[in-house]
Amino acid sequence: MIGFLRTLRQYWENPKGRHDIKDYGKALFIIMLTAVFAVLLLRMFFHE
Repeated sequence: MIGFLRTLRQYWENPKGRHDIKDYGKALFIIMLTAVFAVLLLRMFFHE
């Protein structure tokens, strides 16, 4: 785990790595938001 965190920190310290990590974070946020929206729609339409 320590090696993973060290590698992640090194990746964050260069401009390309920081940009990539921010992009991955944005993508994860959009995916999670879409999943929550889909669940809410399904619950609304198929509520028993």
